[in-house]
Amino acid sequence: MKPRVGVVTLPVALAVALCSTAATAATKPATANQPKGRFLVVFKADTLPSDATQRVVKCGGTVARALQQIGVVSATGNAAFAKTIAKDAKVLSVGPEQMFAAPDVQAIEVTADAAVPEGSPLPADSLYYYQWDIRRVGAPAVWARLPLTSTATPRVAVLDVGVMDTHPDLVGQVDTSVATSYCATGAGYPVYTTYIDLLTYPNWTPSDGCTALPFTDYEWHGTHVAGTIAAKFGGGRVVGVAPDAKIGAYKVFDAYTVDGIHLKVGAFDGPIFDAIIQATTAGYRVISMSLGSYGVRNDKDYNASWLAWDRVAKWANRNGALIVASAGNTSVSLNGTLFHIPSDLPTVVSTSATATSQLQVDAPGVYDAAPGSDYLASYSSYGAAVDIAAPGGDCPPPPLACAIQYYIVNDGINAAGGATYYGAAGTSMATPHVSAVAAWVFAMHPDWTPGDVRSWLNTTAEVIGSRQQFGHGLVNADAATQ
Repeated sequence: MKPRVGVVTLPVALAVALCSTAATAATKPATANQPKGRFLVVFKADTLPSDATQRVVKCGGTVARALQQIGVVSATGNAAFAKTIAKDAKVLSVGPEQMFAAPDVQAIEVTADAAVPEGSPLPADSLYYYQWDIRRVGAPAVWARLPLTSTATPRVAVLDVGVMDTHPDLVGQVDTSVATSYCATGAGYPVYTTYIDLLTYPNWTPSDGCTALPFTDYEWHGTHVAGTIAAKFGGGRVVGVAPDAKIGAYKVFDAYTVDGIHLKVGAFDGPIFDAIIQATTAGYRVISMSLGSYGVRNDKDYNASWLAWDRVAKWANRNGALIVASAGNTSVSLNGTLFHIPSDLPTVVSTSATATSQLQVDAPGVYDAAPGSDYLASYSSYGAAVDIAAPGGDCPPPPLACAIQYYIVNDGINAAGGATYYGAAGTSMATPHVSAVAAWVFAMHPDWTPGDVRSWLNTTAEVIGSRQQFGHGLVNADAATQ
């Protein structure tokens, strides 16, 4: 899947109709257009029985990924397999394994040189003047107090399409690079050279192998997320919320095709669960997930997926990791028929996206959100499950033009594999702001539980409006680190 990218020379405004299409995602439930023949088998015990693989095979299935810590197996097989294994005395639930599509976020590549603004952390950070989002959450006030502690480093695991650890802003910032995806090329780097051929192998398993791509595909999304968390001072042209943080890059997405024509990027449940377990075991106290999918409440097809997700999230929580996830980009209420996973899970910090209706110039060329200009981004989902909000960017309301400075500007990788910068909008962009602040809090309070940190983020958030839209308010880095 190639990102839908437009190129703009700054500071020219992007006056095209992006407002209605930015950060869109499919509104259909997760099983629509999903690869067939893939199932989650959730055992009654919280860990796998010693003969789990044999039980799957005996019923006519093949194990794709066994997750010992949470008692779940990702398996392939036909409908008869699913019916048979569901009758096993040790099995709690069986249902389709979901595939999470890569977030369909509109991105605009930043290509022009820019003058160094007043107040940038270092002269190299020449795009800092567009980073109203970093200033809006109070990060600069925290920078003045760095290091917050001499005993702990803020660390965030980013589960995404991969992170470009050679980007100038991220050199030295990535301390783990792992692929849990099935076609694990390039470790945690956002490069794809093989794909899963679901046309030839509708019930694909790892034993079927990965097919070579006729080209090299690079995906930018995870690098943008990582940059928003931890882009360092003076490395490239932007800065992250927590430039002293370290990133664990966990590539959970695979390239695949179901028709032999269109290449897509998606993540199966199994590799995501595996990454959550690995990141937690590796000591990352925060797991940032700018991804998600929808399901239908009270639909038995989603029972196994919900149970498995709830189990892995609670396992991470018990073992010291806080999951922060995006609330979704479909502008729907999650109080009704639809649920969004993983953000709706009770132990996950659900993050909605804000935007600003007015930018003001506070120094030569430096854009800041005007007081009282926060609003729920046009694409952001909302509901009682939302815990907190953060800047995600959006086109401002008319008559203002849709300009790149209203988006979230940060790191990326272009189609040729080079380091670049994108302006982007989505709950994907909001989530890393919260993840970075959570990592700071954990570094300052290593004895705190994930529940403690979640509560503190909510307590210190800036109230900006409706609880249904913004949760407890806008994440406040300065207040959270006092």
